[in-house]
Amino acid sequence: MALRTLLFAVLFGITAPALAADAAGVVKRLQGTVTLERDGKTLPVALRTEVQVGDRIVTGVDGLVGITLADDTLLTAGQNSQLLINDFKFNTTTNEGSLLAMLVRGTLHVVTGLIAKNSPLQVEFRTPTLVLGVRGTEFIVDAGDGATP
Repeated sequence: MALRTLLFAVLFGITAPALAADAAGVVKRLQGTVTLERDGKTLPVALRTEVQVGDRIVTGVDGLVGITLADDTLLTAGQNSQLLINDFKFNTTTNEGSLLAMLVRGTLHVVTGLIAKNSPLQVEFRTPTLVLGVRGTEFIVDAGDGATP
């Protein structure tokens, strides 16, 4: 029986995905106050917290959060930022998918991943005043305080 349990644990560990099926990414870097709003609830963020489509990530005056998406896109939201993951789809076999994120306020440093490499027209970042299509690999977006002009 113990051998069967050990074998199950080894097989499950090998075949378990790095992220849950509904996770777009995971928090890899964290500093200060960071919360996540999901399904009407505000949740604290810790390292390895999974980020899902529809999540709103909010950093405080001392906050900073680094998120690695499933396609290896790196998102780093600075102090007083609010980032919404509107859409994220990624096929690990073809490396194709789509990404749409809205920076409501603050700053966001982006290093693009496999989706932008294979389907750059499918990656888009928005702020209250602009829509940014991705044609490069690294950039910074500043949405200011989120107030409309």
